[in-house]
Amino acid sequence: MTYRINTTFKGPNPSLQVCDATSGSVRLAWQRPRRTDPLSEEQQVLLALQREEAVHDLFRRLFLLTTEQYLKGELGERDLASRG
Repeated sequence: MTYRINTTFKGPNPSLQVCDATSGSVRLAWQRPRRTDPLSEEQQVLLALQREEAVHDLFRRLFLLTTEQYLKGELGERDLASRG
């Protein structure tokens, strides 16, 4: 299965959608939370950690999605080699 990745910016906030290229169904959607109020230094550090955690979560979900497709037989060894 191939993916189509849609990225957009809504102001300074990025969003991402990973879609099945054939059916167009959304397999993964992510949007950075919006913040408009000023942050203290401690809150900025916490926000940076939350961003890092969100990136790790995104890649974990992509890994699980790929694993699911492999176990269902939707991916072959050649597909996995081209993704790595």
